[in-house]
Amino acid sequence: MTVRRLLLPVILGCAVLGFVAPASARPPESFSFEQTGQEVLANCDGFDILLDTTGFFNGTTFFDQSGEEVKTIIRGRITETLTNSDTGKTVVNRGVFQDFFRRIDGTDQLTHSVVGFDFQGKVDGRGPVVFQVVGRKVFGPDGETIVFLVGHSTLPEGQAAETALCAALS
Repeated sequence: MTVRRLLLPVILGCAVLGFVAPASARPPESFSFEQTGQEVLANCDGFDILLDTTGFFNGTTFFDQSGEEVKTIIRGRITETLTNSDTGKTVVNRGVFQDFFRRIDGTDQLTHSVVGFDFQGKVDGRGPVVFQVVGRKVFGPDGETIVFLVGHSTLPEGQAAETALCAALS
């Protein structure tokens, strides 16, 4: 019985210490934003492709013990309307994807990867698929070089996206 009386304060003391918040990293930060814009995307034979973009994004940035960013995840939904400047014919792209930015240990550089539907363009938004790109792309620290790629693309190898879009919008 005496042993139980001695164990109870020890157990309670350990329980209280277990609930004390440990020294922790800066808490994650959440954010969201909208992105819109218009531009001439490409010049085709006899017409321009006009691009009208609307995107909604939300994300979270995570930090290490010293408060340095270690990872940011951004979830995006984007609608792009590509229009033939002469005829008004459209291709609508709906993208649903996640961007991951991860710090490369011991550096200030980040890797960037994209997962999801990068492009799923349909004529008039509901017609046949012009081309589709879905999967995972990992970019190197320069932000342009693809160091890993897996997924599916209906774009013929070596064909530029603009070529397929010009053909679909003519």
